[in-house]
Amino acid sequence: MDDFEKIYVDGVIVIQVNLNRSTLNEAIAFRKIAEEEINSVHTKLVIDLSKCDYIDSTFFGALIMASGMMNDIGYKLKVVKPAISGEYIFTTTHTLRLFDIYKTRKEAIKSFERDIQPERPHTPPK
Repeated sequence: MDDFEKIYVDGVIVIQVNLNRSTLNEAIAFRKIAEEEINSVHTKLVIDLSKCDYIDSTFFGALIMASGMMNDIGYKLKVVKPAISGEYIFTTTHTLRLFDIYKTRKEAIKSFERDIQPERPHTPPK
């Protein structure tokens, strides 16, 4: 199984993080994958962290970068919350407001039905 799996569901791209521990090396790979998806036509993006027991600050920084890129183009990053121990970094850094966090992938995908998506610019910001 790959560390990161792209799953397409009803026009939504889900990046499934298949890691127990998400650290520096994984952050570099994740950042590349997230940038590729954000800079493509995918504006409905879910990061599924449900398999993560531990997220370090470098991987968390990559999530914040992805959230910022989505915000820059008028969208919000949706996150499936990590396992209880992995959730710690979200609460201790007081950054829950940066993400729309859901208990399940199904809830995150369904949330796009309620969203009014802004028109995406033709070229991504540099």
